[in-house]
Amino acid sequence: MKLHIFLLISLIITSCTQKKSLFQKSYSGQTQGTFFNIKYFCGESRDFSNAIDSIFKVIDSSVSLYNQKSNLITLNQKKRISYDPIIDTLIKQSIRVNKMTNENFSCALYPVINYFGFYSKKRPAFIDTFRIVSLLSNSRMSNIKIDNGYIHLDSFTSLDFNAIAQGYTCDLVAEYFDQEDITNYMIEVGGEVRTSGSNYTKKKKWRIGVENPDETPTSNFNTIIELSDMSLATSGSYRNYYIDNNNLMSHIIDPSTGFPSKTKVISSTVLHKKCSLADAIATSFMCMDIREIKDFLKTYPHIQAIVIYQDELDRISTYRTSGTVSYTHLTLPTICSV
Repeated sequence: MKLHIFLLISLIITSCTQKKSLFQKSYSGQTQGTFFNIKYFCGESRDFSNAIDSIFKVIDSSVSLYNQKSNLITLNQKKRISYDPIIDTLIKQSIRVNKMTNENFSCALYPVINYFGFYSKKRPAFIDTFRIVSLLSNSRMSNIKIDNGYIHLDSFTSLDFNAIAQGYTCDLVAEYFDQEDITNYMIEVGGEVRTSGSNYTKKKKWRIGVENPDETPTSNFNTIIELSDMSLATSGSYRNYYIDNNNLMSHIIDPSTGFPSKTKVISSTVLHKKCSLADAIATSFMCMDIREIKDFLKTYPHIQAIVIYQDELDRISTYRTSGTVSYTHLTLPTICSV
């Protein structure tokens, strides 16, 4: 599940309007079981909606868990498919983030996530620890092999790219815009955002609001960030969950335990040039404690983050790296910087 990001820009006219020879365009709809919102400026009245739809269809046919004809469904069922460039890329990016985060990210957790009912919607009558251990033993990244033009999985391994695919979709649309010499755009898919240039009509960077996870907030936003030529992704434990015996069961599974994440991190927002990496790293932070996150960010200073968590006294606090300089602090009072 991905945390909803609210785009704090003024209402944009849905039809093309010219301003200093640039036309403003807006395209929104549904894809990958979520919503997308794309805004861009072009030097002439060009419509990229068909091209964007084509990109969505290619991704859907490759990695969707809801399209029964997708290559990912075939791979999970047959454990072997011919080379698929999107699956190959997402596996390699997942392996990279897995190593960066000390194995706190995995794309091989589908059986465990499904056991808890987040795909099948059939929640277990009771939590069988031995069953979870068994599923987890077959959900290792090392069970994935790519060689001789084929992608292979071990017998009981299945993949799930939902923690990285929406960010990757933003990256693909951005690559297309770059090829078409579109330099001012904002692409949002399921709350993951990639930007370039500026919101041309306002002569300002793109303004992105990070939602306040408080169920009864005094403000809708914890932070407003101004972005240009950067991506942002947020993950949180408070949207897609259910309660079992007074325990919150989040859809974010800890790869080290096989159980829903139990850290005190409530939401994590990551800034990175590539939206796919921001997406995956934000998810991995949900399986770390705040000290591990701070150590990670010191190791990778080019990655910026905003993390909302409960401190030792169970107070809601916010940790920000010093690179998140363009923000307006709204609700949560504690600010820390690297």
